[in-house]
Amino acid sequence: MHKQFLLPPAFDYSATFLWAITGALLGAKRGYAILGIITIALVSSTGGGLLRDGLFLRNGPPVLLQTPVYLLIIAAAVLLVVFFGRWVDRAPQGAHLVGLVDAIGLGAYAVVGMNRALAAQISLPGVVLVGMVNAVGGGILRDILIGEEPHMFQPGTLEESSALIGCLLFITVTQTLPVGQFMASWLTIGATFFIRIAAIRFGIKSRPLKAFSDYWTNSQVGKPG
Repeated sequence: MHKQFLLPPAFDYSATFLWAITGALLGAKRGYAILGIITIALVSSTGGGLLRDGLFLRNGPPVLLQTPVYLLIIAAAVLLVVFFGRWVDRAPQGAHLVGLVDAIGLGAYAVVGMNRALAAQISLPGVVLVGMVNAVGGGILRDILIGEEPHMFQPGTLEESSALIGCLLFITVTQTLPVGQFMASWLTIGATFFIRIAAIRFGIKSRPLKAFSDYWTNSQVGKPG
C-alpha cells in the first residue's frame, strides 16, 4: 500500500460543493441573510476538514487556506442556491435530491479524511477516527452554530453509522486485498451511499437505549416535536 498516495482533488472538491449546497439551502430555509447563508455553507462543507487539519494532522495551515479553490466552490454553490434553490425546494423530489447529495458527500469526505491520515502515517484506528471526523464534523459544527442539538447524537436513518461502516470497509479493503486507495475509495463511497439511501428508503433507524427510557422520555417533555 502506498501510504503517501493522495487522492485526486476532485474527491474533496465534489464533496465540498455538494455539502455547500445543502448547507446554503438550510441557511436559506431558516431565513438567514446572505452572509448567514454563506457561513452555514462554509461550515457545513469545510468544518470536518478544518477539524481534521487542526486537531489531528496539523501539517501547516488547513487545506482550506492553502488554495482559493474551496472558497470559490462554496461561492458557486451559494449562488446556485440563491438563483435556483427555491425551484429545487419546490420540486416534488427536492427532499430526496438533498438526501442523495448528502449521502454522496458523506462517503467522499470519509475517504478524503482517511487518505490524508494514511499519508500522515497515522495508526489504523486513528485513520478511521479522522475519516469519521472529516465526514460528520461539518454537520456537528453546523448544528451547534444554528443552536440545535447535533444530529449525530440523535436516533436517525444511519447517517453516521453508514460513514463508520464505509470507513471500516476502506481500511479492510486497503489492508487485506490487492486494491489501491483509489478503487477502495469508490467502493467506500458506493457502500456508504447504498446504506444511507436504503436506510432512508426502508425507514431503518437507530434507536435510543430502552433501559434508559425513563430518562430520555422525560427529557423530551416540553420539547417541540
